Amino acid sequence: MSSIPAPALELRDLAVRFAAHGGPLVAVAGVTLRVAPGECVGIIGESGAGKSQALLAPFGLTASDAQLGGVAQLAGEDLLRKSEAALDQLRGARVGFVFQDPMSSLTPHRTIGEQITEVLACHGRAQGTAARARARELLEQVRIDDAARRLDQYPHELSGGQRQRVVIAIAIACDPPLLIADEPTTALDVTVQAEILALLAALKRERHMAMVLVSHDFGVIARLADRIFVMYAGRVVEEGAASALIATPRHPYTAALLECLPRLDDPPGAPWQAIPGQPPDPRALPGGCAFHPRCLRAGDRCRTTRPELTGGVACHFPVST
Repeated sequence: MSSIPAPALELRDLAVRFAAHGGPLVAVAGVTLRVAPGECVGIIGESGAGKSQALLAPFGLTASDAQLGGVAQLAGEDLLRKSEAALDQLRGARVGFVFQDPMSSLTPHRTIGEQITEVLACHGRAQGTAARARARELLEQVRIDDAARRLDQYPHELSGGQRQRVVIAIAIACDPPLLIADEPTTALDVTVQAEILALLAALKRERHMAMVLVSHDFGVIARLADRIFVMYAGRVVEEGAASALIATPRHPYTAALLECLPRLDDPPGAPWQAIPGQPPDPRALPGGCAFHPRCLRAGDRCRTTRPELTGGVACHFPVST
């Protein structure tokens, strides 16, 4: 009888707080999610929802004054109890990261080859000629043309799309079982966005790699995610299978995000839809449901009682019941 493998990543009631003037700033307030091996989980929400902090803080990629609570495990290992040195050993080797700005993700005064081979050397995978050969293979795997020549080029000699491909090559250099892609297409034009998403999908399929895709764009999330978590004000407000959640959103915030997507049948010159108001200040969250000041369905209960995540939605008056 085969045992069930541990989740590639598991968060249980994760909290992330920062010291701030006037009281603690709560960036993440009790997030729970699991990512199975080979699965792609999408996390979506507006800026400030806590998406990035929920994924980066457990790996030590946040401000030094962060206070973390709850549980965060990588393949069953407790991340929150690991030292900085231990986290440094697993970052890059067991989890790869792709960040949102390829223009600043690479060191400008070092060649592409140096930056890829450094990861291989740091984690004992290859050195010298072998590392350079592996770097060339990685550039070919991420569909960069003339890979041998690119190794000796500097980041400024490459386009934005090529730089993001290099960042992906670095992220997968040590064959990590988990990849975290934090807004990987934000700084790219629409055509290049599609190419990068197709590349990520191919790498996930070929390597059976677990992936967490963070975005504010449902169009991006829908391309890759098997399951989706919608975050607002540091909490998950809806979760579910991607196809079902997109077809029949239950939380008013999820429905509002989907309404903001442009449609092919929109008449020329039609104004873009927008959610009224602004996301709340994490230092001064409203009482009850944090979304209630922007929600057209809000009632008195929403203003006084925070809804718990039940049946995949945290809402007193779901859109679809």
